Amino acid sequence: MMAASVYPASLEGVALKKVRKAMDVILHVGAHLSGVSTLASYLNRNRRPLEAHGLKVWTPEVTRKGLFDGLTLKSGLDGVARRRARGAGRVQLRCAMLERQRVRELLVLEPHMLGSMENNIASERLYPAAGERVARMVHAFGGRVKRVVFGMRALEDYWGGAMAHALQMGADVPSEATMDRLVTQPRSWRKVVQDVACAAPDAEILVLPYERLGEQPARVVEYAVSGRFGAPTNFRVSGLSHVPELPVLREVLVDRGLDSQSLPKGTDRWHPFSAFQVDILREIYVEDLAWLRAGADGLAFLIEENGTSTARHAGRFGP
Repeated sequence: MMAASVYPASLEGVALKKVRKAMDVILHVGAHLSGVSTLASYLNRNRRPLEAHGLKVWTPEVTRKGLFDGLTLKSGLDGVARRRARGAGRVQLRCAMLERQRVRELLVLEPHMLGSMENNIASERLYPAAGERVARMVHAFGGRVKRVVFGMRALEDYWGGAMAHALQMGADVPSEATMDRLVTQPRSWRKVVQDVACAAPDAEILVLPYERLGEQPARVVEYAVSGRFGAPTNFRVSGLSHVPELPVLREVLVDRGLDSQSLPKGTDRWHPFSAFQVDILREIYVEDLAWLRAGADGLAFLIEENGTSTARHAGRFGP
């Protein structure tokens, strides 16, 4: 088993403020592009062995069939209160059913809890409504949420991946002005973590950087359940790619009758930021990591694996 660094030094002794329900809920709220698609594939493949350890799993296969409908609607819309109440009622009924089945823990993976990549691009902000959305989800589970798992990723990789997805879905190639605004927008991962911590004040917040744990779904599960059992290791990550690469994006532009020459040559991922912009984004990410390593003002725990499989990332964002 690989060594890990935990900031602050230990999760032990964290006092939870509420008496727990019969079943504990662990929310994995994303973010997108932080390994959540890989984790969802792993969880779907290993449902039965995980259930043998008392861990029930809800992935997007479950959550996107109307289960959370209405819970994260914006305030002020007609009928929003009624739809929120109905959504919370559905969640409560499902949780009560699992408790009757003596399920010990429920792991819910749904990156849309924070918001969507499309809205991030449109608003030019990093999950601007994360706090309100997560608060609605926590409320729906009725005091059962004991832990929130949050994944993040280097900002140039996150925004680059988000723009690649947006382009594939019909967005225009971003202008230089758009790129500049994304670099200077005021929200970093620190802001999102703070919002999540405020939305779930009675839960432990675990932050898992993609560069350390994005390709290790079994380890993510083990941290999510606080090491209660060893997760199955029967999953190969190699070959999984969830961000459209340059050849695919050029075909998208050609199909839309647009000039594919607006994208660079090559066959790997699209890197839309300039070297200067990348330096700024990396500096912001390093500052976010430093804040987390320093204790995150008592709001969250940063988990970092120290194994050889992540050695290639260490030079970019510190030891």
